[in-house]
Amino acid sequence: MHKPVIETEQVVQEDDQHLHPRRPLLVLALVLASIGTGSGLALWVQRPSDAEYVGYLHVVSKPVIAGRNARISEVLVSEGQWIETGDPMFVLSDAQLDADRLKAENAVEQLDAELSQAQARAVVELQWRLDDLDQEIFESRLKSARYLQDKLSREVDQIAHKQLMKKFQDSNRQRTPVGLIRQIGQDEPSFVDEQARVATMLKVHESENAIEVASAQIDLCEARVAELKQLQAELPDKVRLSMGIHVAEARLAEAQDTLRRLEATQADLTVRATLPGTIGVVAGEAGDTVSATEPLVEILDPEQRYLIVNIPSTQVNKFEKGSELDLEFPNDVHRVGRVVKTSSQAQHAAGSRSRNNCVTEVAVHVEQAGKLWPTVPYRTTIKVRPQD
Repeated sequence: MHKPVIETEQVVQEDDQHLHPRRPLLVLALVLASIGTGSGLALWVQRPSDAEYVGYLHVVSKPVIAGRNARISEVLVSEGQWIETGDPMFVLSDAQLDADRLKAENAVEQLDAELSQAQARAVVELQWRLDDLDQEIFESRLKSARYLQDKLSREVDQIAHKQLMKKFQDSNRQRTPVGLIRQIGQDEPSFVDEQARVATMLKVHESENAIEVASAQIDLCEARVAELKQLQAELPDKVRLSMGIHVAEARLAEAQDTLRRLEATQADLTVRATLPGTIGVVAGEAGDTVSATEPLVEILDPEQRYLIVNIPSTQVNKFEKGSELDLEFPNDVHRVGRVVKTSSQAQHAAGSRSRNNCVTEVAVHVEQAGKLWPTVPYRTTIKVRPQD
């Protein structure tokens, strides 16, 4: 029973060997082909694409700092909002500044009151002293008028006496010296005439002296009036100085200047935009405490956009400085970019963990060339291809 079976098995084995005399070689060939295909597929997957890379759109941004240690009172902008130069963005509050300003306001008010009081006292003092000076000037002028009247009277007397003396002199010229000598002792009228002549001569001298004295007194009175007028002109400043008005005015001016500076600083607590652009990330909110150098927000300048493309370090030769790239924006919009610079430091590519298969990347900075780039959101991915 078992022999036919055995024979059948042997026959089958013999037939199989006869039909497939090269089976081991075929299997080996298939194995080698599979290995080659897998290696090639792995190399194709791992090799970098020569045609296309991915870049991210960036814009030049300027941080806005608080400029002082303060607290955010109000936030007037939001992310993505367009602003113009000078637009308010934040309102800050400073407790110390508020206290200093209140103190300065009180000081200005107090010093202004003190100055007003000193000015009022000066007005009273000045008026009293001016009245005294006016009275003294009046008396000096009155004396001068009396002296002038006396002088005029003396001048009239002098003229009369001089005319009388002239008559005596004319009468004496008509007489001889011998006859005149005889008449002195013998002729009584002649002797009387001589006495009158002498008396008249004395009165002429007396009038001259009186006129000189009156003139001197008049000059003194006029000098005194001039002196009083000069004192009258200088009196307001002297009274102001004696009342301390100059000091009070200086103190008030200093306090007002301090208040103006504090008010200007208070105005600076409103942080305004220094250039037009789009509001980036807002760093704080109302109630937060910020330092002087802490950025509050970034203003994005849409006119200054650029791409950052991370490429394998082995492809740097295709992104030399000045070379132009084809950029594909969303909606199949193509523009041109120019390589401005390439980072001098490479970094490990994301997802590359194997030490034996470590891929490094280099950041390439690309700026606009040719037509303007279309307006797309910040950090939009852009396809980048080197131009032939």
